[in-house]
Formats: sequence, structure tokens, C-alpha cells
Amino acid sequence: TLYAPYNIPEVKDKTIYWDGTTATGIAQGNGTKDDPYIINTAAELAYIVSINRDKFAETDGKYFKVADGIKNIVLQPEAKAADIMALNDSAAVKSYFENGSGFKAWKTGGWEGTTFCGNIDFNGVTIYGAYIKDSANNAALICNVDAGAVIKNLTLKNCYFTSAASNYQVAALTAVSNGTGYAKKANGIVWINGVTIANNYLYNKSTEGNRSGVMVGAYSDTVYVDNCLVYGNDATYGTGTKMPLINNAGNALPSTAPAPEGLVTKIDA
Repeated sequence: TLYAPYNIPEVKDKTIYWDGTTATGIAQGNGTKDDPYIINTAAELAYIVSINRDKFAETDGKYFKVADGIKNIVLQPEAKAADIMALNDSAAVKSYFENGSGFKAWKTGGWEGTTFCGNIDFNGVTIYGAYIKDSANNAALICNVDAGAVIKNLTLKNCYFTSAASNYQVAALTAVSNGTGYAKKANGIVWINGVTIANNYLYNKSTEGNRSGVMVGAYSDTVYVDNCLVYGNDATYGTGTKMPLINNAGNALPSTAPAPEGLVTKIDA
């Protein structure tokens, strides 16, 4: 008797952690659509988000994907992971990171000092515990992007991003796009799809309304957002003004509107 082959779907059950180190490259893949660079470690993710803008060709037009089987990435040491993953709202996130110690600080980026302009598929992972406190630079998971960047299939949860500087940007996903004369690919489109932003704590000391956003901070490029979910975040700037979802984008989405809660189906900003 002959039986048709049955493909058992791979179970995504692996959690990886970050020890504060940064890789010097990506070991697997060629960066093409058919053979993307495969992110197997948190150190490799740290490398990707901290590439200097003068080396923008390392991500420009390149494809990246989190390895199959990875369910969670905790951007702290394993000993702290269970506590971070169990935090149930943004107030608990704020209290945990402000009253604890020994955290690994995630990668910040100065004004157009770093850039990501590739296509990154997070492959459905949930990232917990990214921590940037009182930064003197931009603060976000991916601080600086450039036109052509694609960010998709990610949940960003229980993270803490604050800035003590008055002239830098804060957001959960990406703080600023390098769409000025300093950028390598000024003026273009950044795509965000299938991203959930949940239970994060964000604060920017700056009182300038165009420097902060729950998902996206100060953008010079056009940003397309589709099929995203936003809920449970405590995100303010200045003296407590609520951050918008997307700020200062290419078509100037109003910075006075607080970020909505719930499903974001389409925004062309």
C-alpha cells in the first residue's frame, strides 16, 4: 500500500535569550529572497539592528528571517526570562524594569548613525524584554531604518524604552527613518505588516510631539502599515502627552492624535 506523504508542521517551541553580545555577521544564508539570512541567535539580531549607515549595503535589498522553530526571543539573560514573560500589563513592565537591576541594554542608535533597509521576516516570534533606559540616543527595537525596509510577522511585548534626551526619538518598533541628506536612500517607503505592539512602556523626555510614536517615531519616509495590532501600551512624552501611533511620517500623520487601541488594518502615512 502506498501512502501520500504527510508534512507535519514544525512546532515553534524554542525560546532564545540574549547575553548582551553582538555577533559580527550572520552565519546562515545568502541574503536572497530564496535563501535569506537566517537569524538563529539574539546576538545576530543585535548585529542587524546596529549596522552603521555607512555599511547600508549589508542590509540594502537583503532578506532576513528568524529561524523556524523559534517561538520567543527574550532580550535578557535566561535567568530573567520567566519573570519578564509573565508581566501582564505595561504598569508591571514599568515597575519591573525601574525597580530591578542587572538588565542588558538593547542597541541604541544615534541620529542616523545606524540603518536597516532590508526585508526582515520575524517569522511569528514574540520578542520580550528589550530594554533601553534614559537613552541619550534613539530608542526602539530597530532604532533607525531607511527607505525600502520591510518589517513583518512580529509581536513586541513587555519591553521598556525611555529617552532622557530632548532631541531624540522613541518608539517600540522603529524610532526614525533616515530620509534626509544623510541617508543613503532618502525618500521612499517603509513597509510594516503583521506586527503586534503590546504591553510596552515608552517615555520620551522631549516635549516635541514629532519625536515619539507607539509603533513608529520621527519618519521622513512614507510608511505603509497593514494588519497590525496595538494594545495595552503606556506611551507618553513630555509631561504626559500620549504618543500617536505613527509620527511625522512622509505625509505628516497628525502628531496630536493618541494611538488607537486594537487592529490597524491599513495606514498609508
